[in-house]
Amino acid sequence: MNPLSWPRAIALHLLPGAAGALVFAALAPVLAAAGLPIVWGMFAAVLLVLAPVELYLARSVRPAWAVSWRVLLPTLAAAALLPGLVQWLEPAPWWPLAVDTARPGWQVAVTITGWVVCFVLVGPVAEEVYFRGYLLPRLPARTALAAPANAALFAAYHLWQPWTWLTVAVFALPLAVAAGRPRGLPAAVLAHVLVNLVMLVAMVR
Repeated sequence: MNPLSWPRAIALHLLPGAAGALVFAALAPVLAAAGLPIVWGMFAAVLLVLAPVELYLARSVRPAWAVSWRVLLPTLAAAALLPGLVQWLEPAPWWPLAVDTARPGWQVAVTITGWVVCFVLVGPVAEEVYFRGYLLPRLPARTALAAPANAALFAAYHLWQPWTWLTVAVFALPLAVAAGRPRGLPAAVLAHVLVNLVMLVAMVR
């Protein structure tokens, strides 16, 4: 496959996030004014913009979905544990996207369902297929530099939560390394799904 130019590679990493951030920024104040969780705006961004755009652009990616456990287990451990080394550096979020269990029961139920659909299933699968399956092998960089470049650009893509960029980059690095190995993309997908699921469980336990 032909490598992308750096300007095109950077644009393809960031533009879906910019579109999703615009949708979220438009909906967040409306939801807040209505007394509803603003994270619902991010659910809309994932389902209406991010996942459809990413899956469309990555439509040529046809991964074999057999998971290599030798790749998955160290990837999962690294993706789950390494962000904790830098997470304490994050400032307080100004648009919290966590599950607020103090809200009315029906809002909590909708929020948990949205988290599962958007942040545990649809979002991680679309992101890994697009960022690791499509963009990573097309970066105009040596193999040793492609993974950290992809992780950094993946972090910057999260324009709706820039305070998490360092944590997201550290999280994404083992996913990018795994995706560069044989049968590594399914391992990256599953690791992303499981880490996000653990985050959800930690919020609502």
